[in-house]
Amino acid sequence: MKRRLLLAPIVASLLVALVPGSAIAQKTDSVTIRNGGRMLGEIKELRRGLLKFKTDAMSTVYVEWPKVVSVKTDKTFDVQLDDGRLYFGSLTPGTQDSVVIKTERESLTVATQRVVSLQRIKPSFWEALDGSVNLGFDFTQQNAKTDFNLSGNVHYAHRGTADSAHQAPGLSKLRRGFALTKLSYNSTFSRQDSTEDITRLHAGLSHMRQLKHRWFWLLSLVGEQNSQLSLDYRGTVSAGLGRFLVQTNKLDLALMLAPGYSRERFTGESSDNTIPLIIAADLEYFTWGALDTDVSSRLSVIPILSDWGRWRVNFTATAKREVLKHVYINVGVTEAYDTSPTLADANKNDFSFNTSFGWSF
Repeated sequence: MKRRLLLAPIVASLLVALVPGSAIAQKTDSVTIRNGGRMLGEIKELRRGLLKFKTDAMSTVYVEWPKVVSVKTDKTFDVQLDDGRLYFGSLTPGTQDSVVIKTERESLTVATQRVVSLQRIKPSFWEALDGSVNLGFDFTQQNAKTDFNLSGNVHYAHRGTADSAHQAPGLSKLRRGFALTKLSYNSTFSRQDSTEDITRLHAGLSHMRQLKHRWFWLLSLVGEQNSQLSLDYRGTVSAGLGRFLVQTNKLDLALMLAPGYSRERFTGESSDNTIPLIIAADLEYFTWGALDTDVSSRLSVIPILSDWGRWRVNFTATAKREVLKHVYINVGVTEAYDTSPTLADANKNDFSFNTSFGWSF
């Protein structure tokens, strides 16, 4: 009997150690809503005006942020306010309609609705990954036209690191902002009777680091190919600064300015080096609901500094609507324009329209 009593706490400790951390963590967070209800579970994120909350009883639920009075969590989040300020810390309820942000150095009480984003700083690389895959196929029998589209992206969200011991005063907070690394890919293939096949390819790798007051810096590497424009390849590396002009629970608007370096080749021509100046505007609008709707667009105006008088303009617009959870239909248009391509008889513009189904993870 005595041996059994000694083994009991050992067995209990082993069972606790074997239980996944997330299973235990589910009961440590709480959300209080305006009707007086209180839910226990695990806060996943606040994004686009929806709080993603995982519970044992109801699985994962989405709560409209305006209905939330306060939250409580001991996990570390990237907390962004409506004025662009960023904090890393946990959250506890404050007075009426407020939360207390607890960081390593301070505690700050703010109105709950001033919080526009909560991004969990996850401990492992794989847990921090999310993204989507899109696949589209169209066929028109009358002219035997076939269109195929494959695209996708992967995001890695993490906290920027800095060695404060080797930085000037005040710079450590600036450099320790939320960071996002993104890999994207988009390819299309079109075939039609009595015409040449059209292929398009766009692949990019970017790294964005948020700074104070809605500023951010961005480094990107982009590869392109477009047979419609007689472009065999174009590789561009750029780095610059940007700022979010608007950040709310339904709308994001950002501007960016980035000088770059490109190497490109048009069909039948030799390779050429150019110096582009990328001026870009990103707009994203989203709606709340069990099934999300997301409308996004990007306009890039690119004067070529090494070839004065030449401009490139790129525009994309995409509307995405969920049809099932994590499954959506995607409709998009793209336009590429070059005022004076290197190849004399090359097309100056290329317009495309595509539809696809996608899955997000």
